[in-house]
Amino acid sequence: MYITPLNIGTSKDMSIPHAGCTDEELNRLCIEAYNAQTEEHFTEAAEIYLLLLDYFPQAAMLRYNLGLVYFSLENFTGALNEFSLALIQQPEDNDTLFNLALCQKKTGDNEAAIANYRKLLVAMPESTDGWYNLAGCYRETFADEQAIACYRKVLALDSGYLPALNNLAYLCHRSGDMQQAELLYRQLLTLRSDDESAQYMLASLLGTPLNQVPDTYIRQFFDGYAKGFEKSLIDGLGYDTPRQLYQCLANYIGEKEIKRAYDQGLDLGCGTGLGGIAFREAVAIFHGVDLSANMLVQAADKNCYAAIYQDSISNYLQTTTETYDFFLATDVFIYVGALGDIFAALRAVARPQALFCFSTEALETTGYRLRQTGRFAYSRSYILETAAATGWTILAAKTGRLRKEREQWLAGDLWILQVDP
Repeated sequence: MYITPLNIGTSKDMSIPHAGCTDEELNRLCIEAYNAQTEEHFTEAAEIYLLLLDYFPQAAMLRYNLGLVYFSLENFTGALNEFSLALIQQPEDNDTLFNLALCQKKTGDNEAAIANYRKLLVAMPESTDGWYNLAGCYRETFADEQAIACYRKVLALDSGYLPALNNLAYLCHRSGDMQQAELLYRQLLTLRSDDESAQYMLASLLGTPLNQVPDTYIRQFFDGYAKGFEKSLIDGLGYDTPRQLYQCLANYIGEKEIKRAYDQGLDLGCGTGLGGIAFREAVAIFHGVDLSANMLVQAADKNCYAAIYQDSISNYLQTTTETYDFFLATDVFIYVGALGDIFAALRAVARPQALFCFSTEALETTGYRLRQTGRFAYSRSYILETAAATGWTILAAKTGRLRKEREQWLAGDLWILQVDP
């Protein structure tokens, strides 16, 4: 409904003078632009629409279609500008208003997007897409109550709207309403029995022992939250584990000695690149690996990695021909589970005297455990035993505060390991 180009007809539909070009030529350009857009030749379509706008600068349908083209090219600022101009010409057009709000969200202006989605929903109160996208704006700003209300509105209109059901379950889970979250995950699995993410989250709520996290869950979760993930993690949850780990290493080997101390490092589950930023002075050449393509887009913008790879940690370590003298994993193992295979795989690609810095959520009992939060926690004894069994020596271990969870600091451990001689 909202991404289909409007058929712009012929130049006779546009009453603006067009000196220097015949009606026949303008008609041909209109058809070429429309065809190029529908055939996904977006750069070509944009060029023709811009040419047509020289003749018809007030043509809302041209602005609208150019906005769609820019959106397809991920030029969200350009798309926002075109939809804004189109809306001036046709202020009651709900498709344009929807797409304007979508671009405002894409460019980080959630407040403006919320205002426009609400305006849209006054005119179209049964728009499931409108309610769903409004919920997404609230979710990204951690206005969970409003987001939950919007997702419930979507499901009242369409009980089979699975993305809304999935996100509602997650938000109930995040807010601590475990009973409601369980009911929603079960409902989701009734509709989509092979949903690995829902299976995993339900297992965490029920306390079902698991050894690993499905790649599907990691990819979907972080692809969906990549846009506002870093800001919410730092500003909202007080996260600074990479800096803490860096300082822990600097204290161990010396502030001066840490500068370019390592030739080639690997950031496991690098995410948006916060670890790479924290350790870039310590590592001459840094590589990053992560399952989420959307997170890697932001990591690439940090310019701290010589190479980034979209892959699981396990698969990358098993297939790479590279070797490393430094490994980093900040807040990564909470989404892994059993660590024996990864520690062994790291040892296999480690250079002599390689170092391994990582963090874990603390577990007071023995072993490791999947918590109701959907994250794994590890006892110190488990890390010690796993390290010893896979060829790593513990150089340092320090208790730290990882991030806030429901306004309380979450306890964790910071580790520095070295390959056994």
